[in-house]
Amino acid sequence: MTQDCVILDNGAYTIKVGSSKESQPKLIPNCITKSKQERKRVYVGDEISECLDKSSLFFVLPFEKGYLVNWDVEQQLWEKALNPYAKDASEYRFAMSDPNYLIPAIRDQSDEIVFDVFGFASVYKNSAAGFIANSPDNLNKRCVLVIDCGFSFTTIAPFVDGRPIRAGIMRVDIGGKALTNQLKEWISYRELNVLDETYVINECKEDSCFVSNNFCRDMEKSKHRDFRNTIRKEYVLPDYATHQRGYLRDPTAQKDNSQGLSVNHERFCLPEALFRPTDLGLDQMGIAEAAAESLSRVPENLRPALAQNVALIGGSMKFPGMRERFLTDFSGFVDSTWAPELSKVADPITEAWSCAVDAISTGFCDSNFLTKSQWDEYGDSFHKKFMKFQ
Repeated sequence: MTQDCVILDNGAYTIKVGSSKESQPKLIPNCITKSKQERKRVYVGDEISECLDKSSLFFVLPFEKGYLVNWDVEQQLWEKALNPYAKDASEYRFAMSDPNYLIPAIRDQSDEIVFDVFGFASVYKNSAAGFIANSPDNLNKRCVLVIDCGFSFTTIAPFVDGRPIRAGIMRVDIGGKALTNQLKEWISYRELNVLDETYVINECKEDSCFVSNNFCRDMEKSKHRDFRNTIRKEYVLPDYATHQRGYLRDPTAQKDNSQGLSVNHERFCLPEALFRPTDLGLDQMGIAEAAAESLSRVPENLRPALAQNVALIGGSMKFPGMRERFLTDFSGFVDSTWAPELSKVADPITEAWSCAVDAISTGFCDSNFLTKSQWDEYGDSFHKKFMKFQ
């Protein structure tokens, strides 16, 4: 009988954790939060749900610019996330997404925490994109292009037979964090100072923004001041008495005592930055163009197969209209005979965790697990031997 495995997808914004026998992971904010209203209380991970007033929150993050550097903070969050499995940790294997072990300049303390603090039986590490590529479905297709648009940046990585092609790996320095910060600046300049309201404006971004499939048409529509403008909405801010989260309503609806923000062209101009980072002053390619550039760097005979199996993952891929817009733009950058296709993704946020469950359940990764005795003998270098680049 295969030993049960605890799987932790350690995203910069959200931790996804659960055992391989569970159907869905638990989502836990990857931060420690403090509130101005309750100065003596510190909220670790999902304890933020207990906060009665989420305005003007202060965040302590383990990640900086997308890389895990604050291990003291991360250990506290892992202790919270892994508490259900801590008592019998020696009975579990442990798998996690961790790109840090590939970067010599960044110290990776995950093995020490996994073995010395929790006492798990063994550990397997891969990137979130690597979990996608090693799922049974993608191994059968052999080629997959993974585009992970997360909190800090977007990573584009082509894989063949579960192994990354080094020459094709690219990074675009824009993700959900940059979009939230930009929305705060726009609203603060135009209407209301919300520079300290990261939590609320991030919810506003999630609730109100969408990706336009015809930018010029929507921009013209947003210029109207009458019923022809179907884009303009009012985002009602949470008052933490009658409702805990903001919501959209029609600007012509009957007003009450709730405080609201007018959101118009910001709704589609903000996600547009993922396709045109120059809009935010970032001199880089958009995600669709970067994906095409990635394919141009891999062997020519692999390009059509990679284009026909593109996986869009990460929280910033959840904007309505994202998949349609990406496919349209991407198709315009590549050879028309390749017939690009997007793979089915149930939830971009949890897809990497779900693929890790599938890969581990089939036994494909069994030989990649590092035991405590092997770690004592070989150290961190044990993990690297499985990352064989094409």
